[in-house]
Amino acid sequence: MRDAEFAKYLDADANIKSKDKAVRSRMTKARKVEQYFNVSLDSVVADDNKMFDILCRIKKELNDSNGAISNALRKYYLFANGREFPKLSNYRR
Repeated sequence: MRDAEFAKYLDADANIKSKDKAVRSRMTKARKVEQYFNVSLDSVVADDNKMFDILCRIKKELNDSNGAISNALRKYYLFANGREFPKLSNYRR
């Protein structure tokens, strides 16, 4: 994960109101994904099938009931690819 660039990207996001807390929280959750699944977020977001698989696993294995962990990964995908990843129900392999 490109930590400094991603933090700067989040800090510039007009939709994030509480900058310090929200940026730190998303960074922590993104690092958690890397550590738990032993992956680099850059490799995950570079492959849509990997992205889909990790999002499904986050839901099951990390009990991401409020979607906060998935949201952090989706933000990283948007940062890296310049577009949003589709909803899981709309994703086609």
